[in-house]
Amino acid sequence: NETMDEAWVRIFAQKNSEADLRKLQAVKAAFEAGKIGREPVAKGKKPKRFSKAEALRLYAQLAEQERESKLAELVEKTPENYYLINTPLLVDRVIADIQAADYVGYDCETYDGDGGSALDPWTGDLAGFSVSANGNNYYIPIAHVDGPNLHRESYMAIFRSLENAKLIMHNAPFDCKWASVKLGVNLTDALYADTRIMAMALDENRDHRLKNLLTDWLKEPSDNFDRLFGKTPFNTIPLDVALVYAAGDTEKTLKLFHWIMAHLNTPKLTDIKRLIFEMEMPVQRVFIKADLRGIKFDIENAKKLDEKLEQEERELERKIYEIAGEELNLNSPAQVKRLFFEKLKLTNYGNGSTNSRFIKKIQKEHPIVPLYSDYKEIGKLRSAFTQKLPRDVKFDGKIHPWHNTLGAATGRFTCKDPNTQQIPAKRPEIRHLFTSTSKDRILVSMDFSQIELRVVAHVANDEVLINAFRNGQDIHSTTAALISAGEFTYDDIEQYKDTPGHRCQKLRKQAKIVNFGIVYGMSANALADNLGITKQEAQTIIDNYFAGYPGIKRYMDEQHRLVKKQGFVTDMFGRKRRLHREIKSREYRDKASAERMAGNFPIQSSAGGILKLAVINMQETLKKHDVSILLQVHDELVYDCPHNISQEALHEIRKVMETAVTLKMPLRCDIEIYPDCWQKVVKEGVFFGKENPIN
Repeated sequence: NETMDEAWVRIFAQKNSEADLRKLQAVKAAFEAGKIGREPVAKGKKPKRFSKAEALRLYAQLAEQERESKLAELVEKTPENYYLINTPLLVDRVIADIQAADYVGYDCETYDGDGGSALDPWTGDLAGFSVSANGNNYYIPIAHVDGPNLHRESYMAIFRSLENAKLIMHNAPFDCKWASVKLGVNLTDALYADTRIMAMALDENRDHRLKNLLTDWLKEPSDNFDRLFGKTPFNTIPLDVALVYAAGDTEKTLKLFHWIMAHLNTPKLTDIKRLIFEMEMPVQRVFIKADLRGIKFDIENAKKLDEKLEQEERELERKIYEIAGEELNLNSPAQVKRLFFEKLKLTNYGNGSTNSRFIKKIQKEHPIVPLYSDYKEIGKLRSAFTQKLPRDVKFDGKIHPWHNTLGAATGRFTCKDPNTQQIPAKRPEIRHLFTSTSKDRILVSMDFSQIELRVVAHVANDEVLINAFRNGQDIHSTTAALISAGEFTYDDIEQYKDTPGHRCQKLRKQAKIVNFGIVYGMSANALADNLGITKQEAQTIIDNYFAGYPGIKRYMDEQHRLVKKQGFVTDMFGRKRRLHREIKSREYRDKASAERMAGNFPIQSSAGGILKLAVINMQETLKKHDVSILLQVHDELVYDCPHNISQEALHEIRKVMETAVTLKMPLRCDIEIYPDCWQKVVKEGVFFGKENPIN
């Protein structure tokens, strides 16, 4: 006997996610407007009580109705300057517009293909592409089911013209990679600007999807693909619909480009404009090519390594069962919690949590704990690497990662599919699966040595740290002497740093964590957790650190003052980190986070910027020596080099890296040579047949 009003009250009183709440509100509004009714009742059955499940099913029907209505409206309102190019007759007009335009918008439309992915150019397929140039907007279908499609000779003529244009794209790596893999077309060199990169440089704190940028910045609401088409493959979409959607994308990308440029051309954004066009875009072009080049991966040895790790896993499992006196599911937090905190009565730091942070604190309480940690670590290695990476290998036998050259708010790289930045150096056998491309090629890595600490010394103008670098001192030993508060000298630390059990060895290990922890704004609590000491002991170490490096303390205090005053901080190159919301928050955690980021950002960002400048500066040198970049891993670059490369050539490349910027102390890069596979090192002198390598 419940009324619909009562039913809605009951449903809204339930625990609903934001997404479900939005859907329920849409269905209720549609009910009240008479657009939709309840599901029909089968003959002879009694109607059921109206439920949340039925309401969500009705939302799917409503969304489909609205989708069809929206698509019909889009087609009906197709602008006059939108043209479908599926016969050769208009190809010359497209080419003429491309040649006449200052800037050309480009975007491609993809679909899954035969078991592939619409997001992967090595397995998916191209449905078509759109071009906006000289005031006109075109869609060129090349693989639509209902056709007619433009034949290859004609659309390749358009691509040849695009290769000589100034191209504007949104998320350019996607479009450039599809053109290269599927058609052998090089759009990377023609890429002038990526509006996603531009938007990221303007505001790193928001999402950078084209549709949302258009809505928020240009005040032009725009429907996203999923809302319009759901899971419909693009090559099955009618051409009149495909035209208005695809051509609209490139037209709006160009509009967004001009809108951003109008802001960048103002005096206060000069640094951001320079950052985009002199740093970000050149680096993006380099890494699109690096991703397309790919790196060889040994699937056969990955399988053997996985079997070896599985044996290690089983042996650890056996030992744990033996000590525990029972068998249990080690991947079940509930069962591990019962064993550790109920049966073995270990210290319960995390209210029953088996998170690694809390498990680390009880490592020394019972021999079963380190065995459990090793077991979990091997499980992660198998699932993330030896089992997953072979699935990432493409038909050419290579892994092609996706480097996002402006992926983090700090301006640093991120990487995905797979994330080669996460391949663990502490288990080198996993890196050994990445090999040189052929017998006449080798891998070489060059890694900036302690670049973040050098940047700290530079921006903080700390004479103690600067002089330590200038004099070639071991920085961790220098810090160890400082945090010992006069107990040991630098020479003492150096003398005993490798002596097991000696306090100097312990101090240097602590110093290493402190050096890098301070860069990341590590608190006394975090340092205490990391070192396994009390918060008071950790605070004493931090106090001694700042007493020994007074310039760093002054720098941190100044950064905190700046962020409170202006709401943002900048790096050496003018990149901003905007923290207005956090610093104005009433929450202590938000304010503390803002202060931590204010100190950390200029260091992280400047270090990343130095590597990017090095990448740009070395391009001519790499070309001269037939060397290519394959991977970026934090402060390291991995190169593909000819086997017969000279030692002088490698040192020439290193010099370009070390002279990317001038700091108050020299930059240093370490060279490692891998003739067979990544991280299987052959010493420089041995490789070149010289007893002493060139300094």
